Amino acid sequence: MLAAGLSLAALGAVSPAQEQFIDRLSPEQRQAAGLNQLTPEQLAALNAYVQQDRQQRDRLVREKTRAELHEEVKTQVKAEVKAEIKAEVAVEVKAEVKAQAKAEARQEQQQAREAETRILTRIAGPYSGWDGATKFALENGQVWKQAEPGVFYSKPTDSPAVLIEKVYGSWRLYDQNGGWVRVVRIK
Repeated sequence: MLAAGLSLAALGAVSPAQEQFIDRLSPEQRQAAGLNQLTPEQLAALNAYVQQDRQQRDRLVREKTRAELHEEVKTQVKAEVKAEIKAEVAVEVKAEVKAQAKAEARQEQQQAREAETRILTRIAGPYSGWDGATKFALENGQVWKQAEPGVFYSKPTDSPAVLIEKVYGSWRLYDQNGGWVRVVRIK
């Protein structure tokens, strides 16, 4: 009984991590396990084996927990990285779409300006040049007339392509033969 009292007093002084396996057993448990018949060296060896078993079990639990946490964190990080990449790509795509829209808008504006300053069409019917008061009926429905005196004859052709372009504030009609004349739109 005195030994049990000393053991209990020793338990209070020793932390649970330092406490030996055998010291945690009650006298009845020691008796039932036959530990009272062991020498102090055998008891120390048994305590060492139990301590090694605990450490190995703790190490295995830690390794398993670490592996599970590693997979969990890896999955979480992958999801975060995918979200970051998606956000970065969205910004890039938005910038590309915005740049493309700006380029298309500039091109449309350029085409609109050119449409206001350039007309590429064909003369409706036969053409053989101009003679000072010529009217040019075009396939697009417009009608232009010669705005300056002058005569230019060319080989008669049917529906030749012409370019009407605004140059220095006035319009010029260019034919396929290299001739040009100032014109004004009348229709």
